[in-house]
Amino acid sequence: MPWRKGQSGNPGGRSQGSRRKLTDAFIRVLARDWKVHGEAVIKRVREEHPAAYFKGMLSLVQKDVSVEGKINPAPLKTEPLSATMAWIEQIVQESDDASGANAAGKNNSDSAA
Repeated sequence: MPWRKGQSGNPGGRSQGSRRKLTDAFIRVLARDWKVHGEAVIKRVREEHPAAYFKGMLSLVQKDVSVEGKINPAPLKTEPLSATMAWIEQIVQESDDASGANAAGKNNSDSAA
C-alpha cells in the first residue's frame, strides 16, 4: 500500500519535536542535579574512578588544536651515545680477534693431521 505525499511511513511513530522536548527536559534536570551535587560527584569520581575522571576531562578538551610558532630542539647530548658506540666497537673487535684466533688454531690443527 503506497503512502500519499506527506504521509509518514510510521503513523504511530515519534511525534515532531518530541526528541527536542526530551533533550530539553533532561538538560534541565541535569542542571538542577549539577547545582546540588556537582563538586561532590567530581571529587568522588576522581578518587574512586580516576580513569573515568580522566576520560571526562579529555572529552572537554578541544579536538582540533593548531599550534603555531618556532620549536627550538633541545641540544642532543652525545656523550652517552659515544660511550655506547665505543663499547659496541670494543665487543666487535674482541669478537673478530676471537674468531681470527679460532680460525688460525683450526688451520694449524688441520695441517698437523
